[in-house]
Amino acid sequence: MTETVALKSTRIITPDGCVDGYVIFTNGKIEAVTHNYQGEALDYGDHWLMPGFVDIHVHGWGRGSFAYKGDKNSLVHMSRDLVSSGVTSWLATSGTMPHDFLEYSVKNAAEYISEVTPQAGAEVLGVHMEGPWISPKHLGMQRADCLQAPSVSGFEHFNQLAGGNIRLVTLAPELEGALEMIRHLHAKGITASAGHTDATFDQITAAIEAGLSHFTHAFSAMRGFHHRELGVVGALMYYPDVYAEVAKQSGITIKPQAFDILYRLKGDRRLVLMSDCMGYADFPEGYEFHHYLRQETFRIHNGQLNITAQNGTCQHISPDDWPAISGLEMSFLDSVKNIVDRLENGLVSVARIACHNPAVLAGAEKRKGSLTVGKDADILVLNDDLTLQDVWCRGVKQPLPR
Repeated sequence: MTETVALKSTRIITPDGCVDGYVIFTNGKIEAVTHNYQGEALDYGDHWLMPGFVDIHVHGWGRGSFAYKGDKNSLVHMSRDLVSSGVTSWLATSGTMPHDFLEYSVKNAAEYISEVTPQAGAEVLGVHMEGPWISPKHLGMQRADCLQAPSVSGFEHFNQLAGGNIRLVTLAPELEGALEMIRHLHAKGITASAGHTDATFDQITAAIEAGLSHFTHAFSAMRGFHHRELGVVGALMYYPDVYAEVAKQSGITIKPQAFDILYRLKGDRRLVLMSDCMGYADFPEGYEFHHYLRQETFRIHNGQLNITAQNGTCQHISPDDWPAISGLEMSFLDSVKNIVDRLENGLVSVARIACHNPAVLAGAEKRKGSLTVGKDADILVLNDDLTLQDVWCRGVKQPLPR
């Protein structure tokens, strides 16, 4: 059955700027962005229409945590809940976890990807493996007891279980075997990213020559900058053609000034926004996690999330309490709100760093990342305060979580 939908607005964000007109899509694919249309349309007035966000680095969100549960139920919850933050497609991001758990996780991701429909919410584009091929010197919140040495065979083992759906790999380029693995990833069209790494500037240079094109959570969990040894941070700033991602813009992960410096260097062309959220409410029963930046400890007890602050006070959150759960971590949309006024072209810039660029790194730029003819109708409707009014995923209007 053919179904054509037209959305009308005076402010549509396209790669060419903001235009007045209609976005027309049929069976979930954009057919036209035009000034001229004579049929029936849903009139959004002066609301913003822009492409949905593509989150290539998200471990969990809302009521799901893929990195810590690894089951299909976690993916179901994340797909449904991510639309509330403006995310319409994403990479299910793992962590440095036990080998058998990673096997279990990527197999579940493959099954979910093969059967999911647009009615399920934000689309899983594939898997981002953050580790286990990382440096013990820059673990961050990763597990030291689950590290593995980089190898092509090790990667292919996981990718076969994932149904060939691994789209991005974070690794430490200085480790033995890493350069060979980077060349392999590059040859297969999979993004290789430097992260949790103690590499020198020269080692990063060799990795870029081998095919490395991205840096995971810039500034965090990597060798810093020194004027005689530029390190990983120096390399990501020095080389103009590599992408660099920054996590949620709360001012905790990185200072606003650090974001501004990186944006001046990378601009709309190579900066990438992502969330790096965890999905605390879906941690396994009994699991305890200390967030060293927030100075809070998260623990699941009898199916309920307990959050203990540094001063000993404890907050108890039910998995059914959506308002509380949705406020546990800064959303993708709230990050956008915190930076949009500092970008060169406002929401047009947002559409590059939060939509187009991550779609490129996920290998999905032919389908995602812009309101362009032939791409999926992943569309956000926002008011002047950038509050979500509607979300469309592959042409299906989504119910927003309550």
